[in-house]
Amino acid sequence: MTLSVLTTAPSSAHSAVYEAIVVSADALFTAEGVPTVPLERVAAGADVSVAAVEEAFPTWHQLVVAALQYRHQDWMAALLRAESAVEHPCDKILTVFSYLEQCFADHSYRGCAFINGYGELGRIDPLVARLADEHLQQCEQHIAMLCDAAELPTHLAPALTLLLQGAQVEAAVHRAVQPARTARRAAAMLIAVYDQTYSAKVA
Repeated sequence: MTLSVLTTAPSSAHSAVYEAIVVSADALFTAEGVPTVPLERVAAGADVSVAAVEEAFPTWHQLVVAALQYRHQDWMAALLRAESAVEHPCDKILTVFSYLEQCFADHSYRGCAFINGYGELGRIDPLVARLADEHLQQCEQHIAMLCDAAELPTHLAPALTLLLQGAQVEAAVHRAVQPARTARRAAAMLIAVYDQTYSAKVA
């Protein structure tokens, strides 16, 4: 079994300095893109010295990987919290898209970090490409788990994942929340095709 690069982090990941640097890098990379952010701004955002950043991350590449790992774990944790507020498995699926709408409503939203990261670096950096691939796969696996809990065909998961990822791209381009609502309606229609009892609830 191949070790997931999304959940593999150095032992220093538990230090406050390490976490502050990663959070700073994640915010800057998300807002501005990876190639344009200088190390000095990452250090300033973390309220540490450049030397401290270089000690925690001897290479820029290590910092990029750590920021993407953090972004995946933080995104999934927030999604699970949102899903925990509802009980019906079909509602949990639709909550994925409601959570997207919350993300899109944040004026700092600039698109999926993994789609952006792949566009910036993935074609020349195999590890960044693998991180993006794993993130999308784990999102699809999560939705497949929700489909299974709702007694819906698991082959719906790839279609729902396409709605999720497509909404993120369109929201980033148009700077709008509407793609999340459109994707949610489409997801509800797909669910209704296979669950007639639920279709009356979402109509």
